[in-house]
Amino acid sequence: MSRVFLFFLFCVSILSADFLQPNSYVTRLNEFKYATPNDVAVKIPKDVKLVIVSSQKATGALVNEYLDGQNPDYLQKNRAVFIADINKMPTIVTKMFALPKLRKYKHPIYVSNDERFEEVVPSKDDRVTLLYVENSIIKNISYISTKEELKKAIEK
Repeated sequence: MSRVFLFFLFCVSILSADFLQPNSYVTRLNEFKYATPNDVAVKIPKDVKLVIVSSQKATGALVNEYLDGQNPDYLQKNRAVFIADINKMPTIVTKMFALPKLRKYKHPIYVSNDERFEEVVPSKDDRVTLLYVENSIIKNISYISTKEELKKAIEK
């Protein structure tokens, strides 16, 4: 009986998950707090057309490696933002290793440390999430795994 109850609870929690979807407002992302690696609070710009989200070390490395080879204003010129979701990382690792490494990059990085973020923003293992925005509404969500796909998405 308890297994049936647990299964029921699991199904209800999945069905009630409030993921972003096409036609969601991008302002929904501003329910979360973001900061730069230097701890300066930032918000998603109103004119953004692409939100790049990484929630894993490997996908974050892919995005950072690509952006590190671009001009520091590359994301702003293309009306894109990069969010690194680091909520799963232990605090000591974040403070001692991750943030100092992120501070070395010249491109802007929005850091999210809110555990609810992963409940709202869809993700796939070993993939970067791309949220395409038009008139403040998310029009499409896709997932990429290469620098070429990232370049194409940003410069679209």
